[in-house]
Amino acid sequence: MKNLRIFFVAGLASLFIFVACKQSGGTAEVPETDTSGFLTLQVDNTVQPIVEDVLAVFHSVYTNAQITQINRNETDIVNALLNDSAGVAVLSRELTEGENAHFSKKGIKARVTPFATDAIAVVAGKSATDTIIEASQIIRIMQGDSTLSGKQLVFDNPGSSTLRYMLQRAGVDKIPLKNVYSLKNTAEVLTFVSKNPNAIGFIGVNWLVQTPQELAEVMKNIRVIGVSNETKNNSKTEFYKPSQSNIAADLYPFTRKLYVLNYQGKRALGIGFANYISAPEGQRIILKSGLEPETIPTREIQIK
Repeated sequence: MKNLRIFFVAGLASLFIFVACKQSGGTAEVPETDTSGFLTLQVDNTVQPIVEDVLAVFHSVYTNAQITQINRNETDIVNALLNDSAGVAVLSRELTEGENAHFSKKGIKARVTPFATDAIAVVAGKSATDTIIEASQIIRIMQGDSTLSGKQLVFDNPGSSTLRYMLQRAGVDKIPLKNVYSLKNTAEVLTFVSKNPNAIGFIGVNWLVQTPQELAEVMKNIRVIGVSNETKNNSKTEFYKPSQSNIAADLYPFTRKLYVLNYQGKRALGIGFANYISAPEGQRIILKSGLEPETIPTREIQIK
């Protein structure tokens, strides 16, 4: 009976303290620091899986940080930065001088953090006869060469970074009227390519290493195509797949840097995330993802 009374008094005291805090507005706000607070992070959807992995670990370490990942195409993300509806983004390019002028007028200096080298994988269905392709052949199709009408190049979105990258490599600024198509997202590219033997798809290599579970069956009908690297002065044509070692050795021809772009203009959670993904802890996650980390994390081996 005595124990029951003590329990009742303790519970009543706890209730009193809770009510008193509520009445005095005692709900503490999470401070805005490098490792706490709230942030909406705009992420290029071609690198969606690796950012999800980094954030999962980041949140487990910094429990007062809440970063919401929004996956979008490159064009939409850049527009969000320029109309001030986004402050931090993960992209495969830096903003241009003209785009940065928008922030210079506001006195905001960009914080740019490179954290990995990505590759654009070229994929086909297993029913396709080709297992290799020359990079120059892809470039010619992007330039509108009608003599290569047997191939269909398929991209994830009209505003995607992969399409923009290949247009730049081809030296053109418009999508050809024939043989080049854009869908809605990476999942649609993989599904389309798996069913069409003449289709060649372009996706971020991270999607191959960390494929979402819902695409597991589709991936059984996908193969990665070897691509020639014609910038190498080899006596014979060599074909490379986007393996981590080939990315690191600059043997695979379609690679690009990944960056965290911070336009918050203040010290906040965006800086903490950029510091984490570029630090040894974040770089180890990048290393396991199949991408090439910006800096190779060191390993200490103790010899007894």
